[in-house]
Amino acid sequence: MSAGNAWHLLPAEHRAAHLIDITHAYLNLGDAPAAGQALVVADHIAPTETRTRPAARAALTAVLRAGPTAADVTRLAATIKLTRQQR
Repeated sequence: MSAGNAWHLLPAEHRAAHLIDITHAYLNLGDAPAAGQALVVADHIAPTETRTRPAARAALTAVLRAGPTAADVTRLAATIKLTRQQR
């Protein structure tokens, strides 16, 4: 079994949680766009995990504070009701 196949064998919530954790590494590297995209992918995999996990909300807030964001990241922020005041 290849490593790529193993990823898909993980439960969706585990894959999303892993991607949410990866956002912190991207943010530490100063790559907010990659962090935002990881959150968007996590949301596609397991929306409940992304929208209710405090670490995901904190990461998304950091992405938003870092500067202009892609439209899909902005949509995710609106979907989970991160307001301008919370950013």
